[in-house]
Amino acid sequence: MINDEALKRIETLHRMKQDGVITEEDFEKSKASILHGQPQRRAATVSGMTVPAPQSNDALQWMLMPLRRYADFEGRSSRKEFWMFLLFTNLVAAALFVFGAIVSPDLGIGLLALGFLGVLVPFISVQVRRFHDQGKSGWFALFNLIPYVGIIVILIFMLIEGTVGDNEYGSDPKMENGNAE
Repeated sequence: MINDEALKRIETLHRMKQDGVITEEDFEKSKASILHGQPQRRAATVSGMTVPAPQSNDALQWMLMPLRRYADFEGRSSRKEFWMFLLFTNLVAAALFVFGAIVSPDLGIGLLALGFLGVLVPFISVQVRRFHDQGKSGWFALFNLIPYVGIIVILIFMLIEGTVGDNEYGSDPKMENGNAE
């Protein structure tokens, strides 16, 4: 017999599938794990909905995952999630810069500023989750405020492997995803 909580989770997954947040395959796998009590892949929560982790070889989905978890400061994120998002933001910034340089320098600067503001919260949240993955407080993200040196310190921390197994911030993202970074 299915309980009310399981039905609510399946309904939420169905809405996410309809909205294009998750694929049909992810929906079916998550639904099966809810119904059969199997361990789920990443169950990141965004506005009360779960966001499953992408397949290990789906680079674009890894790049976009922090945008789906845009204000989720809880849980853990793998190095792959952080570095793929950093790659994505740099590629988009380069494209905006080139487009702006062709059309108008002022437009390019404006587009870069809007792009920066658009990814600021997701970028900080994925950093906080990376610190959680290492068993550290998310407040370490305040190193970003130190001029010049802060970003270097953050990038070094982002290279450090996370805690193996569960820690106080959640389960190991590498174990949840079923793949290595």
